[in-house]
Amino acid sequence: MTLPPSPQPPPILPPVVASGPLALGKRIVSFAIIPFLSLLAPFIFLPVLARVASTDVWVAIALGQSVGGVAALIAGFGYPTLAPPVVAVASVEGRRNLLATSVHVRLPVWAVAAVVASVGAALLAPEANRAEAAAMATAMSLAALAPTWYWIGVGRALPILWYEVLPRMAATLAATGILLLDGPVIWYPLLLAVAMLGGPALVYVRNAAGELFTVDSAEVKSILHRHPPAVIAESAAGMYNSLAVAIVTSVTPAIQAANYISGDKAYRIGQYSVGALGNALQGWVVEAREGGLGRRLRIVISLHAALGLAGLAAFALIGPWLTNLLFGAAVAIDEATAFGFGVAILGIALGTAFGRIGLIVIGERKAFMTCVLAASAVGAVGLFAGGALWGAAGAAWALGITELLSGLAQGTVLAARWRRRRRSGKPLLHH
Repeated sequence: MTLPPSPQPPPILPPVVASGPLALGKRIVSFAIIPFLSLLAPFIFLPVLARVASTDVWVAIALGQSVGGVAALIAGFGYPTLAPPVVAVASVEGRRNLLATSVHVRLPVWAVAAVVASVGAALLAPEANRAEAAAMATAMSLAALAPTWYWIGVGRALPILWYEVLPRMAATLAATGILLLDGPVIWYPLLLAVAMLGGPALVYVRNAAGELFTVDSAEVKSILHRHPPAVIAESAAGMYNSLAVAIVTSVTPAIQAANYISGDKAYRIGQYSVGALGNALQGWVVEAREGGLGRRLRIVISLHAALGLAGLAAFALIGPWLTNLLFGAAVAIDEATAFGFGVAILGIALGTAFGRIGLIVIGERKAFMTCVLAASAVGAVGLFAGGALWGAAGAAWALGITELLSGLAQGTVLAARWRRRRRSGKPLLHH
């Protein structure tokens, strides 16, 4: 007599995340505080660097950050964009497998990207400071291995603080102390690299220890098939955003490049704010499943539009004063440059809501990629032309116009694809 197969236990589902305005508010606040804290450490080190180091060192560190940031986008392999909604609805076992597979996919890509980034940064940097630029690029590329996307999907911000933000703050504060004691600048990227490796390693070992040593070839192949549109989109955006410093440096005098770099550093505050809101809502929008998707997307769009307008106003009003306070009058930005960066903040906010959240959630990865690629091509040309003709202000406005056009294009495509899915009866929520 043949016995029937034993029933398989159902997957262990993750705990239900609380919903409602109060829960949403707490979630947004928690994800807003973490990026704010992560901003504190660099803005302790960078003002010191701007005042005690030469312009060449300032440019070398900025170049390393810029080039390394692009390498991190490539080696991240689309996980920050695509994975949070999947994590949000996955079982506990599924989440462990997602973490392990992410390491198997990203680690080899990072190894290649880090080498290319370090060599590229060294070639672009002033000759006397090539080592600092290469080390900074390598350290920044390690952001590709961070599990931030996992905690975003889970809806928990505190682990990001413990495993990512605080180690980086400790490393940056230590490097600041060394710099004040006339130590070499290269300690900054070296200590930062240690912090950016240690924290994520603990997360992977604690949450996916067994699965780390078993490669799921089928899942790896699936990721390699599904993720390229997001990788291309993120990388293209980074080519005109993160590499804007390198482009402006190549076409403007050193003082104009230094002015643009100061504005770019302040611009990151706005980017972090938009990113924090997107992180808080990226998993939240799919937790209500199909029935509540439309209402939650409308909330997402409204909140991002309000934040973008607030960022535009803030940059236009206090941008010159803030860069003067942080970096000194010699490299502070003027009103025209500040306004250009403010427009870019609005564009990024709209693009996050319409593209990174809206288009990705409904499965329109290729449409998202196409919008970003088109805007990036325009943006790269604009940065070269604007920087060459009008210096820091021209480059800032080129960046701003490109980001705004990209956000509006993604909104138009989202509206069209949403209506098409509704008419055809296809499900709106897609992973």
